[in-house]
Amino acid sequence: MSTNERELEKLEIQRIMSTEGGRAFMFRILTQAGTYDTTFDSDPYIHARNSGRRENGLWLDNELREATHPNYLRMLKENTDDE
Repeated sequence: MSTNERELEKLEIQRIMSTEGGRAFMFRILTQAGTYDTTFDSDPYIHARNSGRRENGLWLDNELREATHPNYLRMLKENTDDE
């Protein structure tokens, strides 16, 4: 990926994360991926599946932090205030 393509990708992430709905959707994806949960399961197949899902969630988490750290923090605050 060229530098220009990467910058355009970051701008797109920033656009998504600039809206409350976009932040809520990204948080839902991170949660569904098990980003904030343990992957352990005594069944090795379930454990492997959980680990793969979480790996994708961690990748997205890193992308969001890198592209738009202030809105990343805002997303966390918006979605954890009630918990």
